[in-house]
Amino acid sequence: MEKNDYIKLSLIKIAFDKILAVLLLILSSPLSLLICLAIKLEGLFIPENRGPIFHWEERVTRGEVFKLHKFRIFKSGASKEIRKGKCPKDVENRPENLTNVGKALKKIGLDEMPQFWNILKGDMSFVGPRPKPVAEYQEEIDKGMYRRKIIRAGLSGPVQVLKGTKRTYEDELKADTDYIEKCRDLSPIEILLTDFSIIIKTIKVLLKRTGE
Repeated sequence: MEKNDYIKLSLIKIAFDKILAVLLLILSSPLSLLICLAIKLEGLFIPENRGPIFHWEERVTRGEVFKLHKFRIFKSGASKEIRKGKCPKDVENRPENLTNVGKALKKIGLDEMPQFWNILKGDMSFVGPRPKPVAEYQEEIDKGMYRRKIIRAGLSGPVQVLKGTKRTYEDELKADTDYIEKCRDLSPIEILLTDFSIIIKTIKVLLKRTGE
C-alpha cells in the first residue's frame, strides 16, 4: 500500500453509517440513560470510582486526530494514567483499574456506545480498522504500515470479529489488509454487504462476552 493511496468511501457506505448511527442513538437512548445513572450512583458510594460519565481519548483516522468517546469505565487514577500517555489498552486490561460498572460495560462492549456520535460526525465508520492512539499510530507509520491512514477508522472491523480466538499480530494485519483490498476492488453494494456481515459477526462476538 502506498503512503497516499487513500480510499474514498462511497456515498452508499457514508449514508448507511449515518442512518444506522441515528437509529441506534435513538433506540439505545433508554439504555444510555441507565448507564449514566449507574456510573453516577456508583461514584456516590465509592469515592475512588467518581468521575465524569464520559471518557475521551485522542485517536487517529486517515491521518487526522479526533476525540474518540466512550462511557468512562476507569477509576480516577487510571484515567490520569491515560492522560499522561499510558497506552489505554494496557490500562484497560488491568481489572483493578476498572470501576464495577466499567467491568460490566467492558464485558459486553457497551462502553463503546458513545462512538455512535463519532460515526454520525464522520470521524469513524461502522466498519474499518480500529483507530489507534497517536503514539501507536505513528509507530505503525514509521514501520511503513499505512492501513490506518488510507481508510476511515471503524467502530468494528475484521479484527474485532477475531476476538476470543487465538491469533497473531500478522493475523490481525491480514484481516485489516484484506478488508481494505475489498473496499478498493468491490462495488459499493458489495462493500455494504461485507460491512453488514462484519457487524452481524461482531454482535455474535459481543454476545460471547469475551471482554477483550
